[in-house]
Amino acid sequence: MRATGVMVLGLEPKGTWTKPIDAYCVANPGACIDKLAQYKILVTFNGIGVDFSFDCQFIKKEKMHPLQKPQFPTEQLRTVLTDESANFVCKLRKSGLPGVGVLDVYYVGPQQKQFIADYVLVVEVWQTFGATTVYGAEIQDVCVLGWAINANTMVLTKPDGTHHFSWPDTLGPFAGCEEAALWERDAMGLPLTYD
Repeated sequence: MRATGVMVLGLEPKGTWTKPIDAYCVANPGACIDKLAQYKILVTFNGIGVDFSFDCQFIKKEKMHPLQKPQFPTEQLRTVLTDESANFVCKLRKSGLPGVGVLDVYYVGPQQKQFIADYVLVVEVWQTFGATTVYGAEIQDVCVLGWAINANTMVLTKPDGTHHFSWPDTLGPFAGCEEAALWERDAMGLPLTYD
């Protein structure tokens, strides 16, 4: 099972797209959007759940051609990392148990093709016990796609009349976000560039 939170910006491919895409989403540009990912969270100290403070950071992973300074002679693609934390918001939903909850992650940045990418979510937590502060960290994957790579969109109508979109497999035939984002970026006219 892929443990990746996937968000969909509701864009449409500009070039030739040969992978699955839902006809409803193509016929309704900008409609098929899901900018929420959720992650379970458990914070313990010596095996006991504790209340905690937290912070989230989001690092965008982008592929480029290593023209100037390859890491070694046969390097084909370089991963360039960029802090995109300003485009995301993390909200914690606590359960009734200390240290247990759900982290809701929202994409709040521009709905533009250059933000299609594989991201690293870094969650840092801390708690003070007396005069000592104990820290911990974990990483997760966040995938921001322009559109769902699936031809089977489920549209749910919420009580306020707005819609929620869902797909059985947002990444379609791709094993992971890195490849799916690379294909979508290419379809949107964002080819590999030089670093």
